[in-house]
Amino acid sequence: MSIFRIACVLCLTLTLIFVYSYDWLVISLITILSCCGVLLYRKDNINAVSVTMLILTMSLLELLVFNYIIPLESDTLPMIWLGSIVYGAQLILFACTCLLILMRVRLLQKLFRRNNAIAPTYTEGLIALSLFLSCILMGLMFLENIIRNAVDLGFQGAFFSTLTKLTLIYDSYEILAFSIRSITCALIVSMFFVVEIDTDKLKAHRAR
Repeated sequence: MSIFRIACVLCLTLTLIFVYSYDWLVISLITILSCCGVLLYRKDNINAVSVTMLILTMSLLELLVFNYIIPLESDTLPMIWLGSIVYGAQLILFACTCLLILMRVRLLQKLFRRNNAIAPTYTEGLIALSLFLSCILMGLMFLENIIRNAVDLGFQGAFFSTLTKLTLIYDSYEILAFSIRSITCALIVSMFFVVEIDTDKLKAHRAR
């Protein structure tokens, strides 16, 4: 069974779980547990371990930051600032993780020059894509939040009052974010079954 079929089945299952629960804590815990499972089961595979460690670090930081450092609700901080901090922090976190995954092979090859097992995998490419989609979503949420709450910056008039009702991305945020995260989690879980090397990228890396 190919990694894509496994990922599709797991993605559908996890999407149903996440959408039913609509609880970010559940998402974070399932992602963290999946990463820990892969780290234990694939501990001898440097490719699976390195990719999983990046996602695990991202998930732990996300859980820590948004539960103990950055509040998701505030009675004193205007929504334009609170939303900008929340969406901006997530955008930075996802972007950094995506960039590190894309640079993973090159970085590891410099750190472990004698390890010939380091190679790009199909899974990490798909995970990087899901993180890139998360970046786009957070970027759109960031921009919409600023536009919607422009009145907090002192802009007045009927036009800016109308903008306060702009919730196009906000209304779809949860289902999109939960679905994208479920894809990421499903791809991590798929590494229990197979860690398939992207031979085309491997040849390109070796040719450099």
